[in-house]
Amino acid sequence: MSANADPNAPPTTPSTAPPPPSTPVRRRQGHAVLYVIIAIVIVVILVGVGAATSWYGLQKKSSTTTAAACTTGVTLLGNGASFLSSLMSQWESSYNAATGNTVDYTAGSAGAGILALSEKTVDFAATDEPLNASDVTSMPGQLLTLPITGGAVTIVYNIPGFSGTLDLTGNQLAGIYTGTITNWNSPALATDNSGLPSGTIVTVHRSDPAGTSYVLTNLLSLDNASWKATIGTSISPAWPKAPTQEAEKGNSGLAKYIAATSDTIGYVDLADAQSNKLAIAGVQNPAGHFVVPTVANTQAAINNLSGQSIPAATGNWSAVSWVNSPGSYDYPLATLSYFLILQDPALGLPGTLADAQVLIQWITWSVDHGQGYAAGLDYVSPPANLLSQDLSALGTMNWNGASIPACT
Repeated sequence: MSANADPNAPPTTPSTAPPPPSTPVRRRQGHAVLYVIIAIVIVVILVGVGAATSWYGLQKKSSTTTAAACTTGVTLLGNGASFLSSLMSQWESSYNAATGNTVDYTAGSAGAGILALSEKTVDFAATDEPLNASDVTSMPGQLLTLPITGGAVTIVYNIPGFSGTLDLTGNQLAGIYTGTITNWNSPALATDNSGLPSGTIVTVHRSDPAGTSYVLTNLLSLDNASWKATIGTSISPAWPKAPTQEAEKGNSGLAKYIAATSDTIGYVDLADAQSNKLAIAGVQNPAGHFVVPTVANTQAAINNLSGQSIPAATGNWSAVSWVNSPGSYDYPLATLSYFLILQDPALGLPGTLADAQVLIQWITWSVDHGQGYAAGLDYVSPPANLLSQDLSALGTMNWNGASIPACT
């Protein structure tokens, strides 16, 4: 208080200057909105860059992660059909060169391969015969049936002095193998062939359970009612007691016997027929044409039957047949060969998770790369839908119930 002020005077109201104009609220809100927009843009940019460069493990991590390299130096054991032995030899060397792993395949016969897999002495088996219910139940775990290659079962013969091409129907073949047709100049053969000599026919069949026997008897069962009723389709049929017959082990053994023995007739894969320079018969197809097998008409036969009801890899394949394709010039004695593996390899041949990874690597290689060798070795590739199914089935494999990590 001032010293000169009247203490009784009423208090004075100080004069106040008008306040400075306030900043409009709207302008303040505009800055805030701007700041928010800038912040959002920065966040979006950072998220985009981070996702692209996997800073924080977003979806890019799973899409760019590559499988680890498979173990090398592993040896896989296989046994089975001698039908695909020529192709397997090429596959073994090429797969080893590409991966550093080894496949040791014994062409013991389809029956030997099925038995070996059931007894847990191999990682995989190969067969030309889809397994029946009894074979499946003998396995130590869920089986995967994987079509892996295909080809022709050829009818081969050695007839001295005959320079033509022997043409045969399914009924005539059944008559030869049952012994109702015993000589080359039989009237039953003369209807489709001329100039055949009078020699006694020697039939040759496989002594071991063979996929080629299965394919031949499949055709004979379809073409000859008596054969179907008395002998049927089998990997190891009860061969009729023909007057003159011989049994040989393996495709190679049968082919060599035919080449060395006059008046013989038998059946082998196309590769063995070609390598042993054997005469190959024409076989009548459902369209009525006698067809000598080639890679092209065998591939056509397989392709034209690819629309049949195909089971899942875990299903029952016993009703699947590749003979008597309906195409006008399809070869009627075509077949596929199958790899058989356990869905859980831990239930089979003792091994490790790394061995299971290499088993998947091997079959994937056979599907993706191995098919490129087929035609040059007189084999054909399964249709694309079956190869795709193979790869999908490999994705269902497990080790003691747990998924198997991918490797390449």
